[in-house]
Amino acid sequence: MKKGIVTVLALVGLMSVNGQEQDKTLLTVDGEEIRQSEFVYIYEKNNQETTMDQKSVDEYLDLFINFRLKVHEAEKQGLDTTTSFKQELAGYRAQATPKYMTYEAGEDSMARLSYDHIAHDRRAAHIAIQCPMNADDSTVAAALAKINDARLRVVEGKAKEMTQKEMKKLGVQGTKIKGTKKYLVKVPEDFFAVAMEVSEDPGLQQSKGELGWITPFRYVWPLEKAVYETEVGKVSEVFRTGFGFHVALVEEERPHMEVNARHIMKMTPRGNDSLAVVAKQQIDSLRLLLVKDGRDFAQVAEFNSDDRGSATRGGELGWFSRGMMVKPFEDAVFAMKDSGEISEPVKSQFGWHLIRLEGKRGVRPFSEMENDLRKQVRSDERHKEVDKAFVKKIRAEYKLPETMSDEQVLQVENANLENKYPEFKNLVKEYHDGILLFDVSLKNVWDKAAQDTTGLEKFFKKHKKEYKWDGPRYKGFVLYGKDKESLKAAKAIVRAANPDSVASYIEHRINNDSVKFVKVERGLWPKGANAAVDKLQWKEGEWAPKEDYPEVVLVGKVLKAPEEYLDERGKVVSAYQDELEAAWIEELKAKYPVVINEEALAEIKAKYAK
Repeated sequence: MKKGIVTVLALVGLMSVNGQEQDKTLLTVDGEEIRQSEFVYIYEKNNQETTMDQKSVDEYLDLFINFRLKVHEAEKQGLDTTTSFKQELAGYRAQATPKYMTYEAGEDSMARLSYDHIAHDRRAAHIAIQCPMNADDSTVAAALAKINDARLRVVEGKAKEMTQKEMKKLGVQGTKIKGTKKYLVKVPEDFFAVAMEVSEDPGLQQSKGELGWITPFRYVWPLEKAVYETEVGKVSEVFRTGFGFHVALVEEERPHMEVNARHIMKMTPRGNDSLAVVAKQQIDSLRLLLVKDGRDFAQVAEFNSDDRGSATRGGELGWFSRGMMVKPFEDAVFAMKDSGEISEPVKSQFGWHLIRLEGKRGVRPFSEMENDLRKQVRSDERHKEVDKAFVKKIRAEYKLPETMSDEQVLQVENANLENKYPEFKNLVKEYHDGILLFDVSLKNVWDKAAQDTTGLEKFFKKHKKEYKWDGPRYKGFVLYGKDKESLKAAKAIVRAANPDSVASYIEHRINNDSVKFVKVERGLWPKGANAAVDKLQWKEGEWAPKEDYPEVVLVGKVLKAPEEYLDERGKVVSAYQDELEAAWIEELKAKYPVVINEEALAEIKAKYAK
């Protein structure tokens, strides 16, 4: 088994190598070959909204080399061998895999088959023998024997003795019994009689074996499939569902039709004949209002229908097909012809109805339903058939032995996605390099810049004149106090303590768990950024202290420009990172030689030449 898998992998690997013969090496980084296709993939992905010309190719090549140098350094540092890296890459790959492990042609075929089912409504009945999927062999054998016997009775029947006259009357033929004037004839038994005798359907007493109209995706796939694969008027082969074993009689087929309708219902409680009479009288009166007086159906439904779910929408039921409503209601509404037509009173097990037909339509075009059908196929049991077809296709493609399980076949395909689909290979490579780029940059630049306070201070002093503001800013604290004494204590803390510790000191020395005597705001505010600062420092605005904190004071100073790197920390850290990165790239260029294949580069430039 392992030998077979290895052979397949080697074959696909050889195909990949043969494909690379046309994909030249663009450059090498410390001897590592980088091919044209990798550069083109990243270049086109990152330049979709810009003009692709020779100049931009040259410019992007510099960025690409820097990128490859960083990734190479990450690999040299062993960042691609860590457990966290492997897990993260495996997670990204797993997210990208389903698109390539899907049989598009199979899904398309199943979507079209499902559409064909939708286009033709079929009415069916069934006989069911219970047998759970986890039943033991003896239970399965007994259930199969029962359903096979039932099918034999309704398809072929049991042998009976008949006279020639009786056969002629029934339109059947038989085998003459020697020495007699009679014939041995097999006459199929009535399907529904056999169903009532042997079927184990829990709803048998009410349904009498009838399933009604089979709407695709509303019944389990094995049942739908059996009904649509069987000729109208015939009995299906035995099929199995989660309930057990079945045979189905296909009674009728009609072109698919949907209706849009409204209704008014007056409920008839079971066992209360007097209320049932009242409900009929009420529905008759409402029909007179609609037909004779021309009252608006939606309005009458809103105020009179006992179906409150639809009454709030004027009795609107929306579009529905056969099999979605109770039979008396369904028979009535599908028999109606013209939009605006109002039915006679219709009696169902729920009560009396008046129905207004709003419209009729056949099946919508496949193009309008295709996306929804594909989604339904993917989430339905019928997708198992697509999966089986996919496994069969892969098994044939790689000439895998039948002894290999379906799971193993899928594993072989999964392992070869990079060799089979260049776009998938590029995507996984992008994930691989992106993770490494982030990790190595975090380690060598970003964290280093953010944590190197000494380096940040030196950098700021060196470039201090480059950081300017449009106007002055107030740097310090705004203290809000419930009383003057608390505020005085807070001011003393601000003047004596490290600015980073002020809030903590005030919280523990002045405030307590039940009362916050002083609230603190710390910041660096230009005009318009803080209402209290605008009023107290700049004498602008309409701000006034709140009643619960009437005492407010500023403790700080006005700055015309940043005095330390913390005053512009974000910008300083970003600029410092750029400086560290530039120095790091120069180190990498000196450490790892880069050689460009000018011929391969010229081919890429020619591709984007105007």
